[in-house]
Amino acid sequence: MKKINFKPYFEKANSLKLTPFEISYSSSRTTTVSTFNGKVEAQEIGNNSSLTAKGLFAGKLGIYSLDSISKNSVDELVDGVFEASKYGKEEVKEHFYKNNGAKYKKVKINYNDFEEATLISLRKLALELDALVSKKDKRITKVETAVNMEESFFQKENDLGLKYSNKSHGFSGSISIVAEQDGEPRSSYIVFKSFKSLDELKANALKKIDELVSSSVDFFKSGPIASKTYRAVLSPSVVVSLLSFYVEQLSAKSVIEHLSIFENKLNEQICSKKLTITHTPFKPSFSASSIDAEGHPTSEFKVIKNGVLLNYFHSLETSLKMKVEDNGCGSGNGNASPISLTVKEGKKTVEDGFKTIKNGVYITDVSGLNSGINSQTLDFSLPCQGYQVKDGVKSNATSMIIISGNLKDLFFNIKEVFNDVEEHGGIFSPSCSVSKIAVSGK
Repeated sequence: MKKINFKPYFEKANSLKLTPFEISYSSSRTTTVSTFNGKVEAQEIGNNSSLTAKGLFAGKLGIYSLDSISKNSVDELVDGVFEASKYGKEEVKEHFYKNNGAKYKKVKINYNDFEEATLISLRKLALELDALVSKKDKRITKVETAVNMEESFFQKENDLGLKYSNKSHGFSGSISIVAEQDGEPRSSYIVFKSFKSLDELKANALKKIDELVSSSVDFFKSGPIASKTYRAVLSPSVVVSLLSFYVEQLSAKSVIEHLSIFENKLNEQICSKKLTITHTPFKPSFSASSIDAEGHPTSEFKVIKNGVLLNYFHSLETSLKMKVEDNGCGSGNGNASPISLTVKEGKKTVEDGFKTIKNGVYITDVSGLNSGINSQTLDFSLPCQGYQVKDGVKSNATSMIIISGNLKDLFFNIKEVFNDVEEHGGIFSPSCSVSKIAVSGK
């Protein structure tokens, strides 16, 4: 994987008076081994690439993509953008990023000592993890394991000074299981990753295997608890799931279009003083990036500090409209969203949290997010499962319950943030306790 000479594309675009003109190229090579119940199910080496360009002609935007490169790519791509511009939306050149010497900070996922793995070593690890999980509990009837090594390359340039390229590599894996007891199936799933070596990937997997098994076998013959309002601890994955919907309201475009409940709330308290959330695009994760979708350098900044809203997420378009500095969160078409977020952890353990709430519920998993959360009002009603907390200790498993309320109220009701940080989908968060949450059970 190497750089493409974009010069012929820009020359062709210039001849058609397509300006500004921007082109992006991405390619990846993924080696995957997957197993099922102790046997190799698939070994695959896949290559993917794409070439996308956009440009302005007579004030209209054209966008066109190719999924492969050939000797005719220059004509196909540029002519495609030109034709698309005839039917495109009205646009202005200011919405193309002009680089006046800005530097791109490197993300912390490209290590010089990265240890590339062979197909044989990937297969060996997948089978080893498969066997290890199978032995954990005799009720486990199905184990599916996948181990991946990925190399990727990205390049973006425009005729306004933008010029960026980056290579990355890493390992990822997943294990899913089904356990059965008396005809009742229970399933669970984990993912793990490493940007350094297969050995580190294995170590990260081993840290999660007990959690994987307990997330299935603990819930046999579990059932609902009494319907009422409880004190609760929310696991890191639950906090992340809810927070991802909450922060959508912080898009500057939503604010401009009067679709955000946090319009005109800058420098005001919008949630618990226990919450501090930072935009962290350089922190190691598969979401990390030095560049946003518009070519602007990403940046680290406080989104919420001690419950006070300090920043919205901006694109080029919204930063111009609101007359503020672009903070590198553009996601395309004037929209903006965070690259990666980190919730500041506390000093106490989650076990300390159980002692503090004394009697309540520990929510470990929620489902039905897309249908169960109103993205405009932030009202929610979500099926979930977890554990009862009795006398300050995690106790019996509970399932077939529903938590409901409003996310704005929920994040105001956070009483403590703990130190058990996990990363899910580019959001780093610990568990949090809330003073009250409505649970519908029996």
